[in-house]
Amino acid sequence: MDIGAVSGSGVDLVLRQQLLALDRVAGRLTHARAVLPAADGRGVWSGDARRMYVYALQQLSSQVQAACTYVDEASRDTRHALASLVGGSHGG
Repeated sequence: MDIGAVSGSGVDLVLRQQLLALDRVAGRLTHARAVLPAADGRGVWSGDARRMYVYALQQLSSQVQAACTYVDEASRDTRHALASLVGGSHGG
C-alpha cells in the first residue's frame, strides 16, 4: 500500500479524529479527577452515612482512574495505528 492509498482511504483522517476525541475525553477525566471531593467524609456525614459516602467516593475515584487508563491506552493504540499506516506505506 502506498502513502496515497492510505491517505485516500480516509483511515488516517478517522484515526486523527479519534485521537482528538480521545484527547477531549482525557481532558474531561483529568478535570473530574481534580474536582473529586476528598474521600474522608469528615464534616459531611457521620456513622453509616459517612462510611457509605467514603465508599461511594472511593468507587467513583477508582472508576475515573480506570477510565483514564482506558483512554490513555486507546490514545496510545491510535497513535501506534497512525504510525503503522505511515510506516507501513513506505515499506511497500
